[in-house]
Amino acid sequence: MRTHILTASLWLLVLTACTTALIPGAEKIKVTRDQSLVTDCKSLGFVEAKPPFSTPNDARNEMKNKTAILGGNVLFVTNYSLKATGVAYSCEPSVAAKIP
Repeated sequence: MRTHILTASLWLLVLTACTTALIPGAEKIKVTRDQSLVTDCKSLGFVEAKPPFSTPNDARNEMKNKTAILGGNVLFVTNYSLKATGVAYSCEPSVAAKIP
């Protein structure tokens, strides 16, 4: 019994240690799949996240981090399958505020 608890605890530690944490500022990045919401924004470059992912949010968090590094405030997601891809945008605050 004690061995099972120790094994489960180690796996939990490994899984949580491998998650993608947001860097400062990335928590403010808006995410959309609606291209019409970024038509008046400046494209900053492509971003991607490659597996393996420990949690469902890892791909999104990795792309939000890359968007923040590029100076963007909006992430337009183009693909969420095996490899997540998107485009980082810099939008006026009034435009970004309209993105849910």
